[in-house]
Amino acid sequence: MQVVEKSNEGLSRVIAVTIPVAELNEKLEARVKEVAPQVKLKGFRPGKVPVAHVKKTFGREFMGEIINAELNESSQKALDEAKVRPAAPAEMKLTSDMDKVIAGQEDLSYEMALEIMPDFTPVDPKTLKLERPTYEASDADLDEALTELAGQAKTYEDKKGKTVKAAEGDQLTIDFLGKLDGEPFEGGAAEDADLVIGSGRFIPGFEEQLTGAKVGEEKTIEVTFPAEYQAAHLAGKLATFDVKVKAIKAEAEAKIDEEFATRIGLESLDKLKELLSQNLNQQYAGAARFKLKRALL
Repeated sequence: MQVVEKSNEGLSRVIAVTIPVAELNEKLEARVKEVAPQVKLKGFRPGKVPVAHVKKTFGREFMGEIINAELNESSQKALDEAKVRPAAPAEMKLTSDMDKVIAGQEDLSYEMALEIMPDFTPVDPKTLKLERPTYEASDADLDEALTELAGQAKTYEDKKGKTVKAAEGDQLTIDFLGKLDGEPFEGGAAEDADLVIGSGRFIPGFEEQLTGAKVGEEKTIEVTFPAEYQAAHLAGKLATFDVKVKAIKAEAEAKIDEEFATRIGLESLDKLKELLSQNLNQQYAGAARFKLKRALL
């Protein structure tokens, strides 16, 4: 077996291993001779199958078993020979033509890419001095978390005014019917669908064309489906949508109060604050542990 270190950069190593074809063939011959007396094949008396015929019949199978065993055994021997301690299992890449290897015509060659354990001098743990940072959620942290949570739990209310028009950020309730070449297509229709202008949930260009729309207004929107659209029969196609605007709502001002807490499933605002405070402190504790571990390394 030949072992060559092909790359040595920092803690990264690439080790090339070659097992001569003669060694593989020698093990194959030994395997064939070992099993030949027990082989039973039609046309031959038990134990009398010629060795050459056993090799012809089972040679590839036996060689495959030998190769697998060699890969397992030689990889550890190669690491021992190179005097390296892997930090994790090595990534193995075969570099020889496996058909030729199995046919007994080529050496078995592969490479191992790995990260090794760094050399270090053991120290007395009693001499180590580490500071564990401590964090506790402040009122400002809690207020920020509440505001973020309120932003994630948006609510909308009917837009008020003499002339209500849809604008960026408004939620519209619409009916729509999509058509290709004037014919409705499957999955292109819906009733009472909610859409937030600017959310990007609909086909590019669809939401923008509803800016300025009024309640009760009906309009036809023309869009082109993206070339990479998931429905292949629609990808890259020009389509029209007949749209009716049924309601226009504006985002309601986020109120962090008892009603908000119960709306998201908690019994009170105090309970919500307690839960958020616990979550923040857990996150801070995790960050402190990570920082301590980094300092130890």
